[in-house]
Amino acid sequence: MPFYTLPLWVQFGAFFLAMNAGMVNVLGLVTVLHQSVSHMTGNVSMLAMAVLNWHPASIVYLFCITLSYVIGSFYSGLILGNSHFRLGRLYGAPLSLVAFFTFLCWLLLPYFPRYALLWACVAMGVQNAMVSHYKGTIIRTTHLSGVLTDLGLALGYRARGLEVERKRVILHLLILFGFFIGGLIASLIYPLLKLNSFLVPAVFSFALSTVYWVIYLRYQHIQN
Repeated sequence: MPFYTLPLWVQFGAFFLAMNAGMVNVLGLVTVLHQSVSHMTGNVSMLAMAVLNWHPASIVYLFCITLSYVIGSFYSGLILGNSHFRLGRLYGAPLSLVAFFTFLCWLLLPYFPRYALLWACVAMGVQNAMVSHYKGTIIRTTHLSGVLTDLGLALGYRARGLEVERKRVILHLLILFGFFIGGLIASLIYPLLKLNSFLVPAVFSFALSTVYWVIYLRYQHIQN
């Protein structure tokens, strides 16, 4: 389905969600065992290596990391019932869960650093599953493999002289830059705040949730 319009709130939403994931992932990488929490491809690869070399502790941990991400996606599916983005759905609820789970990660990190990150994985699973499709485009805000693939495809199509939907490219670029900027922010604040840095994406997620609830209530008022 072509992008005849790309509303400003969709652009802002994709950018800020990707920025939030960029922050959480960098904080996961710099705090405990350089552990990625926003995308699972590398974690599943490490799980395979751990199984082959029979490292039981790593097997259990990496399995829990992967399972936590799936559980987060389960919560989004349970709450929303549909991954196609549409204004009026209860996105404020999963966003509130993202804030809560990130807060739990911060709360537990000083005491159980390895397993505290499981809550960050749950948060990223919730966020990534919130919005999976918009007008035929697959949207992932917690990792960039699909984004970079689609941008490469667009360049290839352009090189062949084929038409490329500019608004679709803009959406992918916003996700890419949002994730990158989130990583920069996390890298800047971690030397200053250390483990308290996790409070930044927690508060940011809560702010996004609050903004969406306001938009949702106004939308419901207009509809009624």
